[in-house]
Amino acid sequence: MSGPANAAAVPHADPDRQEALHRARKRVRDMRSFYVSASMYAVIIPSLWIVNLSAGGPVWAVWPTFGWGAGLIIHGLSVFAGRSFFGAEWQAKKVEELMARENLKVVSREKQLVQAQMRMLQAQIEPHFLFNTLANIQSLIGRAPDKASLMMDNFIAYLRETLSASRAQEGTVQQEFALLRHYLDLIKIRMADRLQYTLSLAPGLETAPMAPMLLQPLVENAIKHGLEPKVEGGAVSVDVQRAGDAGNERMLITVEDNGLGFSDDADSKGTGVGLANLRERLAVLYDGRASLDIADARPGTRIRIAVPLLQKPTA
Repeated sequence: MSGPANAAAVPHADPDRQEALHRARKRVRDMRSFYVSASMYAVIIPSLWIVNLSAGGPVWAVWPTFGWGAGLIIHGLSVFAGRSFFGAEWQAKKVEELMARENLKVVSREKQLVQAQMRMLQAQIEPHFLFNTLANIQSLIGRAPDKASLMMDNFIAYLRETLSASRAQEGTVQQEFALLRHYLDLIKIRMADRLQYTLSLAPGLETAPMAPMLLQPLVENAIKHGLEPKVEGGAVSVDVQRAGDAGNERMLITVEDNGLGFSDDADSKGTGVGLANLRERLAVLYDGRASLDIADARPGTRIRIAVPLLQKPTA
């Protein structure tokens, strides 16, 4: 008794089977409806023609013949051409394809964003920078304790800003400038007069949104590959301005140095993986609406980034 009862209960417990049974019954009803309509057409239309031709006068039976016939053809296509654009099966399949395509885009975008963020986090504090800074502090403790203390203060402030940026999905231009200032002050203690820098920010852009750690890799790249290899050193500048009309405002970011630039003595590695990662971040974060251009400043290198001003900044 229990075996047959369980076997009979399985179909009702299977949602897929229930859905398939529902579709089959609907298809049978549609087919029956079509066959009834076709049978009525085969009987009524000839009768109309007999009446029309027997009575003489204008030929009016042609209108119901073509009208009903066209409707019958469409009805048949919707019932039997399930895979064509007339059928419900095609519609359901197309909806599934479009949904799958949109889901794939979302997953791909999220994956790219995660990968770009991971590369950003991995590049925030390079081991050589960390070790060199600690080594410089150690060497200054005995002969210049004041400089060692100042360097340690800037290093701690830089690490604090970096940690804060790594935890935030979005920062501001002011926060990015604070990070740059700590970083440049830290490097200036080591390079002394061989490094000069200027940070210029247009009024009203202090609270403008900016992706965390967007500018620091560019400045680090300029110093490491442009100014440090140069015997006399040089200067690096960061300038942020507003451009465009209302509703289409953009933020123009320029990082420029007067280092070795594109000369034969320059370290060409500065235009490789770091900038490639930055391009990827910009493409993902701003949906392809950002641009990055690299030019020879003669001397030095000029990097210009244009990003949408996502919200109206406040003074």
